[in-house]
Amino acid sequence: MTPAEERSRPLDASAVCRLCHGPLAETFTAEVLGRYQVRYLKCANCHSMQTEAPYWLDEAYGENLSSLDTGAAQRSLRNLAASYAVARVFAVRNMLDLGGGDGLLCRLLRDTGLNCYVKDRYAVPRYAQGFDQPDFDVPDMVTAFEVFEHLPHPAEDLNAFFATHPRVVLVSTEVYSGQGPDWWYVSAASGQHVFFYSREALKLIGQNFGYRVVLSGEFILFIRADADSGWRRFKASMLLRRRVCWLTAARLMLRPAPGVVADFETRRQAQQPRVCAPSANENSHEQSL
Repeated sequence: MTPAEERSRPLDASAVCRLCHGPLAETFTAEVLGRYQVRYLKCANCHSMQTEAPYWLDEAYGENLSSLDTGAAQRSLRNLAASYAVARVFAVRNMLDLGGGDGLLCRLLRDTGLNCYVKDRYAVPRYAQGFDQPDFDVPDMVTAFEVFEHLPHPAEDLNAFFATHPRVVLVSTEVYSGQGPDWWYVSAASGQHVFFYSREALKLIGQNFGYRVVLSGEFILFIRADADSGWRRFKASMLLRRRVCWLTAARLMLRPAPGVVADFETRRQAQQPRVCAPSANENSHEQSL
């Protein structure tokens, strides 16, 4: 379909919000991946913004990371600090990083001694090889940094983050509050950002899954109702502030990393060829010699 044909397509009257099923209205159009004229729609119910049904995603995820994501490494350090702080506050041991890309954050968290695993349908976790199949059924904590905005059908896709009822879910995504086509987070050139959540939408997600929602710094923390307390919520909120995260990251970089040696030994033993016990025939042969 040509760009002119894309622009002339009428909006499907039956189109509804992919999160709350509210009515949609077009707010602007943008050129996605440099070739597709895509409508961006605002929900009258949850006040989120979303693209029209994203038919271009296979093309957008041709590589592990968008070439425009130059902040990935620095973001991993902030996410390390935030995840570690929340894990300490809520006594977390087992963690699952969903949409963890190349596995750098998973590796950094394991270095601290946390039992973290990573999953990503579009990427290979090269930094966390061997740690993409969790050794637990239910994680204490799920993380998803810069993932929610990639979900094409959040009403269904969000189940993957909350279905096991982890104690806490820590995510990051920019909050939508009426920004226009010049908002940097639209990232039309990459074609990977397809849903933009308002504060109301984030609270709705928490209500649907039974979680209290805390927004602090660049992070959104979902706390399961039975794990929530005023003190824990306040402490986590303070630790998630941007400057505090940088201080925590610096402190972690100066500390020993017990997980490095522990995981090396585990992986080395797993890769060693098994030495089979000699058979009875072999024993008798050696004795006859």
